[in-house]
Amino acid sequence: MQTSLARRQQRRLNGGRRRGGGGARAVAVGFPLFLFGTLAAFAIVAFIGVVGAYTYFSNGLADPTQLESIVFNQESTIYDRTGTVVLATFGTERRQSVVFTDLPPTVLDATTAIEDHTFWTNAGFDPVGILSSLKDTLQGNPRGGSTITQQLVRSRLLDPALVQDPSRTVERKIKEIIQSIRLTQAYPGVVGKQRIITDYLNQNFYGNNNYGI
Repeated sequence: MQTSLARRQQRRLNGGRRRGGGGARAVAVGFPLFLFGTLAAFAIVAFIGVVGAYTYFSNGLADPTQLESIVFNQESTIYDRTGTVVLATFGTERRQSVVFTDLPPTVLDATTAIEDHTFWTNAGFDPVGILSSLKDTLQGNPRGGSTITQQLVRSRLLDPALVQDPSRTVERKIKEIIQSIRLTQAYPGVVGKQRIITDYLNQNFYGNNNYGI
């Protein structure tokens, strides 16, 4: 009984706190603050790194509005004097350029379903698609993860020497994503997406020297 009474008196002298209580409370308060500070510092460093990489790899990229000056090669056709009988056709690429209103909805739906199901909403690239293709590649089933915008950029808005050099694949992929983001920003909204998919279908290769939809 005297021991219990002595302990109560000692706690009163100590402000009602048990031994070790202050240290536990300090840990309980300090650890979350330390964790938050660490995560915040990591986020800042990561942000600076992403901005730096974006700036570095954007250097030298073509203006995405150059898409407007792209001319798609088409065959030259010679008719007789009546203008109805074809006498000859010349050209290395069989293509007839179209505008968006010429494209059937089924063609648009089939193309986006196979090539890029997030086309109408993505920012030019699909992070989930890239991670999924990387996973399949590591598992021995390599496949592409490029969006429609990336494929158009690769064909029309990147340096051909970069695209054709297998030793610069990582650099090409990074620049391809950055240029796809810039292209989507240069042509925003539904109208911009319509322009992008129309140019994609006009330049696409469909085999047997046939280009364009």
